[in-house]
Amino acid sequence: MTFSKSTLGDLKTAAAVTATVLALGGTLVACGNETKKEAAPSTSSAAASPAAAGVTGAPVTATVTAAPQAPAAGGAPAGGAAPASGPTMLSDLRTGRSDDADRLVLQFTTAVPKYTVVRQSGPIQDCGSGATVGDAGEYLVVKVEPIALFDDNGNPAYKGPNSIPGPGGGAIDRATISCAFEGQLQVAVKLADGKGAKTSKDFTLTGPSRIVLDVKG
Repeated sequence: MTFSKSTLGDLKTAAAVTATVLALGGTLVACGNETKKEAAPSTSSAAASPAAAGVTGAPVTATVTAAPQAPAAGGAPAGGAAPASGPTMLSDLRTGRSDDADRLVLQFTTAVPKYTVVRQSGPIQDCGSGATVGDAGEYLVVKVEPIALFDDNGNPAYKGPNSIPGPGGGAIDRATISCAFEGQLQVAVKLADGKGAKTSKDFTLTGPSRIVLDVKG
């Protein structure tokens, strides 16, 4: 087939236009792909961020430790019964009978203090002055410490005698305060002679606070 020069020129022009259109189309496609590639990370980042998507997990539970309650007036914890104020002091000393035993009672103004009961042979010595208290014989000595001997005004709570007799005819002959010195209190319990072996039991009671010593023999 033979073409004229004008026809050949038209064909070249059409080919050039077609190449240009194809090149522009490729560029647009490439740009579209690049746009998609840039947009993708943005979408992924938003999905991974709870802050962007809103709170979807379980709510956070805070652990709160309550502050300790302040003591109520008088030193008792809030909601509890207030103890008697001030240091504990001896308020009464007495003897009596309980079932088949002689009983010694030391009563206190507040809580029962620490104490021990020891068996000793007399005479007993005053822990402060060293003076002899009582005569020879067998004793049970109640030792109490610490204890207040006087209140803030210098007055003792116990105003009774230092020595009291037993209930009579039983295992306790006499009870004597053998020491009241620098926070110490001792009561020497003289056991009656000729009554055979003596057994004893000590315990505490409340309402009022007491040390109880029961002696059988």
